[in-house]
Amino acid sequence: MNSNFFSFHRYFPVSERDRKWGLFVTTIGETRVPPHTPYPPTGHPKAYTFDWQHGRVLDGFALVYISGGRGNFESDGKINLAVEPGNVFLLFPGVWHRYQPDSKTGWHEFWIGFDGNTARNWQKHKFISAAKPVVKINSEDTVLATFNRIMQAVRANRPALQQILAGAAANLAGLCYSAQQAPPEAGNPGSNTIEQTIARMEGDLGVQLDMKAMAQELGVSYSWFRSAFAMHTGLAPHQYLLEMRLVRARNLLVGTNLSVKEIAVQTGFEDEHYFSRLFRQKLNVTPSQWRNRGQKP
Repeated sequence: MNSNFFSFHRYFPVSERDRKWGLFVTTIGETRVPPHTPYPPTGHPKAYTFDWQHGRVLDGFALVYISGGRGNFESDGKINLAVEPGNVFLLFPGVWHRYQPDSKTGWHEFWIGFDGNTARNWQKHKFISAAKPVVKINSEDTVLATFNRIMQAVRANRPALQQILAGAAANLAGLCYSAQQAPPEAGNPGSNTIEQTIARMEGDLGVQLDMKAMAQELGVSYSWFRSAFAMHTGLAPHQYLLEMRLVRARNLLVGTNLSVKEIAVQTGFEDEHYFSRLFRQKLNVTPSQWRNRGQKP
């Protein structure tokens, strides 16, 4: 085998404690496959090994990151995609798949296998989907750093290792979900619209903001603005602003001696009664009750 070949992997037992945690890791690994090197390498358990001719079906999930080289990925007999540096592909339980590097380039792969109720809920609620298994990651430095920390934790056999690895798996899945949220195209005049809007909100919580006027100032249509904002944050602009105001109000209630009326004005609620009613609706306590609770030892 090529002297530049490198492989490191671990497979983990799963305890009842790990299952109760809601997310557990089954395997992690890294393989550097030089050009013209047979793939996949040997030495993996039977449940995980495969060849290009037959493919494979896993019982759980896996996330594979390609940091260098190129190749191909196929899934469920329908999806056939080229894989490039910076791509992540997700593998799903019960879904047939196969992948391999291009013989001319080889590739450098990292992977983490995982499962549990948390991962199943991600799939159920379509945060991850077998219909969109390949993602172009925007923050490769973060992904690579996360995998490096995973490898360090495994080699050091850290206490509660499964919980550390589960946190890393959730972080990587979150980065994939973020990358799928259809950022505006490069060069679009609204490419920084969402970031600018959030910064404006944070600086002007006490000011009444006209979202339609803000979209016009930023050179985008309101329908695009509203849709892109919701995709980016999970909330419509007005709802996001409202949540930010309530967070500021909660902090002021426990951190200052300002009256409820003064806090309402400072956080953009002109009507104290509306503020109190909304606060109770969202948090099931009145502003005064929140303040008193925060002052208890």
